[in-house]
Amino acid sequence: MHIAICDDNIADRKQLERLLKRESDKRKAKTGLLFADSFGDCRILSTNHMQYDLFFLDMTASAPDGLTFALQLVENGVTAPIVLCSSKINYKEKASALSGIPDSILYLDKPIITSELSAILDRAEELGACRIPKIELRSEQKTWYVDEDDILYAVQKGRYVHVFLQNGKEVPVLSEMYNFYNTISAFEHFVFLNDRGLINVVHMDHYTPLAVFMKDGYRLPSNPFVMKYIKSALQNITL
Repeated sequence: MHIAICDDNIADRKQLERLLKRESDKRKAKTGLLFADSFGDCRILSTNHMQYDLFFLDMTASAPDGLTFALQLVENGVTAPIVLCSSKINYKEKASALSGIPDSILYLDKPIITSELSAILDRAEELGACRIPKIELRSEQKTWYVDEDDILYAVQKGRYVHVFLQNGKEVPVLSEMYNFYNTISAFEHFVFLNDRGLINVVHMDHYTPLAVFMKDGYRLPSNPFVMKYIKSALQNITL
């Protein structure tokens, strides 16, 4: 498990690092090692946050505080559990005044008690086992993190794969179609048509041996060989 610690109190940060190291030694035979990266500034963490399986946050010295930053992470696509460690700010009390707080946000009081940390890690592992990974779409200007069914289809245009999203965005990714498909092939709703296009069958209207027609009216060339893969992908759709 890859963990991010973000705490503007260096003593608390170092103490949590030590506690996680002990937990890692206890768990390595059963659930694997815990690897922790430590940050004193959330701006640094926010540049590369999607790699982490778990977050421990407590920022009180300046804005944003831990809860505000946690909600920013969620808004930016983080589905990993986030533990808010209460010291000067009672995060659980503060969060109770808000609506729409996700179940992936957990709470832990400081000073941290070993048994409570162990229970939080157990809960984080349970949540992690149910977590659906996001798909990273990286253009030259920005990176998006989307769910499988946010993607309608993708077409090759020159050196870029243009990915069309349900919200109307078109994201140009510098890649060849086959290479792009390999990055998302673990998701069951995608079908590689040819080196010019792929589709998400959830958003397909109908198909023929030579073409696929999407619900938004877009038509993609296909071939008879692909039909069996379309039929197989359709069986994976949860009704």
